Amino acid sequence: MRRNAILFAVIKVLMVFLGVLGVIGLVFLFWIIPQQVRTPEVAVPNLIGQSYQQAVLLITSSGLAVDPVLEKKPSPDFPEGQVIEQEPSANFKIKLNKPIRLTLSSGSELVAIPDVTGRLLSDADILLTDVGLRRGRVAAVYTDRYPEVHTVIAQTPRATTLHPYDGEVHLLLSLGVRPKLLRMPDLSLMSIDKARPLLESHGLQIGELVYKPHPEIDQGVIINHRPSVGELLRVGQVINFEVSGSQRKEEDKGGFLDIKHEVSSTGATHKRVRIVIEDERNKLIKVVDGRYKSGTLIEKPPVRVVGKATMRIYEDNRLVDTREYDW
Repeated sequence: MRRNAILFAVIKVLMVFLGVLGVIGLVFLFWIIPQQVRTPEVAVPNLIGQSYQQAVLLITSSGLAVDPVLEKKPSPDFPEGQVIEQEPSANFKIKLNKPIRLTLSSGSELVAIPDVTGRLLSDADILLTDVGLRRGRVAAVYTDRYPEVHTVIAQTPRATTLHPYDGEVHLLLSLGVRPKLLRMPDLSLMSIDKARPLLESHGLQIGELVYKPHPEIDQGVIINHRPSVGELLRVGQVINFEVSGSQRKEEDKGGFLDIKHEVSSTGATHKRVRIVIEDERNKLIKVVDGRYKSGTLIEKPPVRVVGKATMRIYEDNRLVDTREYDW
């Protein structure tokens, strides 16, 4: 009898325990789960640009929570302490009490500004980009110190200064040497051979030579020229001449000139190179006119000339080589 009473008591306790579990299960099934399913959703507020304290206030007032994991990153666009990233993003709908993760700005990352003075603008852009900076405002002036056009004369801020990442560096460029104005001299009755070095010494060029027989003026002497006497000229301007005498015929002896020139490696990194040829036809043949990197070997197809010929090579409007040919 005693054993039966104990067994009955144990069974009674088990039944009570199972009953309690059943009630808990029913509550979870019919009340807690539906409450979770029916929890309303809210839109995540836009927190970008807010201070941490303002962001926390917006999050909690929306019924959401702040993720305890807080990240910081440098930013050139937001002051230190402002929100630059959020997860989930603004207007995304989530359940109440869900956490929002924030990333705050640690301020602008500072980089050392490279020295770009004396470099061409294209090279300066590369140096600035490599360290995370941008070209800002650009101005240009004439200068004798930096004769090559688009060379950087000065920069703001100065080199080695610490500057915010993605910031701007303002540049002052060279327009080259200020053009000098010359007054056209009277070259009439002067030999064209004597006039040539005189003009070249002032940076002027001989253009078209038109030969006309003259009963009183010797062969090769200047009769007239354009521009006329007294007109203002710029360095590099072309002067055309009317010269006494006659030309040799096209079928006279002649040959082909090889066009080859290595750009000098001294001075500017890039130079304007001009190669012109003049023969007894007195026609100026321009075979090269462009910008080339220092050390570049320029080769062009041979050019046919008649009789005596002269090849002149200029770098940045400066005569660097003269070659005479005769057949």
